[in-house]
Amino acid sequence: MRTQSVSWEARAAAKRASTLDKIRLEWRLSTVDLERAAKQRDLTGPSIQQFLDAEEISIISMNSVPTANALKEGRLTAVQVTTVFCKTAAIAHQINNCLHEIFFDHALERAAFLDDYYAYHKTTLGPLHGLPISLKDQYHVKGKDNTMGYIGWIGSNSGMKIPGQAHKVESQITSELLSLGAVLYCKTSLPQTLLFGETKNNLIGQTLNPHNQNLSCGGFSGGEGALHALRCSTLGLGTDIGGSVRILAAFDGIFSMKLTPERLSYRDVANTNPG
Repeated sequence: MRTQSVSWEARAAAKRASTLDKIRLEWRLSTVDLERAAKQRDLTGPSIQQFLDAEEISIISMNSVPTANALKEGRLTAVQVTTVFCKTAAIAHQINNCLHEIFFDHALERAAFLDDYYAYHKTTLGPLHGLPISLKDQYHVKGKDNTMGYIGWIGSNSGMKIPGQAHKVESQITSELLSLGAVLYCKTSLPQTLLFGETKNNLIGQTLNPHNQNLSCGGFSGGEGALHALRCSTLGLGTDIGGSVRILAAFDGIFSMKLTPERLSYRDVANTNPG
């Protein structure tokens, strides 16, 4: 007798619900707030800042270098900065649909470790000490899914589901960021198959432009573009072979760098092209 298989729509819905469940209750928006946001053209600036207090706004308004300096000088703690960026990213995802993976609790544990390190050693772990960094959903983080928007890859690292091997992969650049003191807290949306100038997949649907929800955020690192436009990240990693970080920079009003190939490691980064 054949068992009834679960539809791809149901699997996608379960994954979306699981992602939302990882957002703290106090960071979840009301139905009224969500409906209001859906009708707004521009979600940036005051639109998202209405959910933050003055201190939180001041922290997300800082760029990477001033934030890293404030952490180094002890004017801000890693937990303080990470909490604000996790909260803002949680709000951004609810109103802009830009995240594939959320691991805020893991990020806050990491931030607490870094604060303890700073208190004991009186110095930072590295130049990125306590700085929250977002990752496009091509970079493997141990213990986390890497779906790249594919329903068939839910619960795995790019399809790797063998017991004892699933979720064990970590991209070299991920390891390098952690060795420099970074805090990783989320993975951002992309179009399935990549190589597409918009950001849409069967897992979460479409990510729109935070400056104008009638327009695309670009692709194919679009979730990064949206997250940065909403000031939920000051530094993130995308990938680029056909304009991925360049298109979204133009669309979303942010800065990006398309580096020379092999300047940063691409070892153990997921892709759809091989095979």
